[in-house]
Amino acid sequence: MKKKQVMATMMASALAISLLAGCGNGGESEPKDGEVKQSAEENGGGDEEITLRFLSWQTDYKELNEKVAEEYKKDHPNINVVFDYYGDMTAAEYYKKVDLMAMGGDEMDILMTSAFPEHAQRASSGTYLALDDYFAEEGVAPEDAYSIVQKVDDKIYGIPGDLKSWFVLLNKDMLDAANLEVPSLDWTWDDYREYAKKLTSGEGASKIYGSYFHSWDHYDYMGMWSTYPDNPMFKEDMSGVNFDDPNFKEWLQFRYDLEQKDKSSVSYGDVKSLNMNYRDKFFNGEIAMLPIGSFIIPELDDQDKYPHDFTTTFAPIPAWGDAESGTTYTESHFYSVSKNSKHPKEAYDFIRFYTTEGMRIRGISVSAEAGIDKMEFMNMQIEDPKYVDVEALDKVMNNPAWKDLVYQNVPSYNKEMSQLMLDECSKFLLGTDTIDDAISSLITNGTQLMKDKGNQ
Repeated sequence: MKKKQVMATMMASALAISLLAGCGNGGESEPKDGEVKQSAEENGGGDEEITLRFLSWQTDYKELNEKVAEEYKKDHPNINVVFDYYGDMTAAEYYKKVDLMAMGGDEMDILMTSAFPEHAQRASSGTYLALDDYFAEEGVAPEDAYSIVQKVDDKIYGIPGDLKSWFVLLNKDMLDAANLEVPSLDWTWDDYREYAKKLTSGEGASKIYGSYFHSWDHYDYMGMWSTYPDNPMFKEDMSGVNFDDPNFKEWLQFRYDLEQKDKSSVSYGDVKSLNMNYRDKFFNGEIAMLPIGSFIIPELDDQDKYPHDFTTTFAPIPAWGDAESGTTYTESHFYSVSKNSKHPKEAYDFIRFYTTEGMRIRGISVSAEAGIDKMEFMNMQIEDPKYVDVEALDKVMNNPAWKDLVYQNVPSYNKEMSQLMLDECSKFLLGTDTIDDAISSLITNGTQLMKDKGNQ
């Protein structure tokens, strides 16, 4: 474990008592089919040994999770938290397992999701219990406790843990070699394109690309983050899909031109056919710029996993179109109480601890707590500033002009719409469809999907 994580653990021990004074008084969940969900304490078992089963896929964080559970147990000696890992760092495999377990009625208490769309999908299907009554009985307003509050059908089904903002990573050595300054906070995507051209060099297997976009849906509409205040895939009033927005077409063409015209960004075809890993491309010095989320911070000075000899610097997501500043897509891992839990109150209480003091103990991400100092958490993740431009990171994370995009319009079929967008955009990026045909098909099929789901 990193030294700063150890320090964070010691600090959390001192702070835990104050938090726990406010936790543990959560209210009862809504009855299901006439049954009242009762905790062990309400059944006369306040001193009864209770085991909470916490499901996750993050096998890399076993040790840190155990430290959180150990710290919690100091004030809750009868609570044992057991972490069960499925998928081995692969969220998709984890979801398959969890969904089968939920349908089968398997006992589990705490469930984790990687982002809000996946969370919303399972909340809508009845996998989780609503947590509104628990917050009310504790006397805590979720909006005062966390910087992200996202609801499904106007109810809270999960608590955010970490705050994952997006920015652009840049290889500082490559910038210096090209006589380029670290981009300003108000740079644009046009600036990004010029940087990509100047940072591209070589040919064939030894070619260094100025830019890299991964295969995720984020990269298909990243420009719209600057121009649309909510979920870019849907009209704000959920009256239809938003793929007819001119910014969508312009952005998709922009990405295509970077890859196929400028040849300054790794082509989508190569990313998919060669099953590229963005970490390998960046740390191996094969790309100069990478738009990515803050979840990568702990890896930037991890020489054991990703040996490299350059310093990483930072710039905000550039502004698109007429926007005055860039916007970062902001998401979180969400932690929920399973509908199959026999100890829902205790599960809620542990989640509250895990998403507050637990984030300090783990020390691997920025907490989603309201009012926190982002750099306090960033510094926990950085052991050797030789490899990380901390000054540039501080400027980006505390940029007053930077806007957060937190999805609110997230229907249960959000993941299906995202996959549809990926499929149709892929046809254009691979050269099998024109951009107009791809977008037309996307609008038609997206509209039909909304109708099938009863939204139109």
